[in-house]
Amino acid sequence: MDRTLSFTAEIRATWRYHTDSTTVPSSHTASLLARQEIEKAAQHCDVLRPTAAEQDIATAVRKCLPLTQDGVVVLDVQVRITVDDSTREAALLAERLRQEYQRKRERLRRDHELDDLAQRQARAREAFLREEILSDPAAARLYGLLEGASNNWPRLGGPPAGTNLEELVREIRQWQPGQRWVTAAQLLHTFVSGLSEEGRKELLIIFSDAVRAFGDEHTAHRLARLSSEER
Repeated sequence: MDRTLSFTAEIRATWRYHTDSTTVPSSHTASLLARQEIEKAAQHCDVLRPTAAEQDIATAVRKCLPLTQDGVVVLDVQVRITVDDSTREAALLAERLRQEYQRKRERLRRDHELDDLAQRQARAREAFLREEILSDPAAARLYGLLEGASNNWPRLGGPPAGTNLEELVREIRQWQPGQRWVTAAQLLHTFVSGLSEEGRKELLIIFSDAVRAFGDEHTAHRLARLSSEER
């Protein structure tokens, strides 16, 4: 199968002259006919399997018998195939290189498929979060609670063990669309989006003072720090 690697073939042909031939037969015609058929069959054989090649070639040539040309009739062909050591070593090296190439190609194909799968999963997760979770404050809150409490969120079939269902329901109800603080947060978000940078900084300072007036010094301090970090 590799034109750079060759068999050594010992050929024995049984032939006779064709009595009806009008040409002068040549003693080389029989060997030429046999060799031509053997070379055709050998093109599909592997030098690393000389015994199998010998059998395949013999079978292919017998199917073509008798061979007739220029007053010669070839009745039978026997062939013995051998491969020298240097050719065998070259064939083994070529086979190892082909196998390594195929492994690398298969590995690249699998990596490419995994990359595509990861990208599809990421896009699906993004769409799920955007369209199903983040569009509903209650769903977003539930998602955050469950994901934070479970190490196996992608395969999650229900709340993690030990979850207080009453507390969970009460928490989720507070985030239902239309609840007072959900609506207030939405309005505040819309309002802040329309402010300038300086306006947002001033709003944080005002909010910090209001929280401090209600006695929460820690939260007020964090808000004040945010106002200094606002750019």
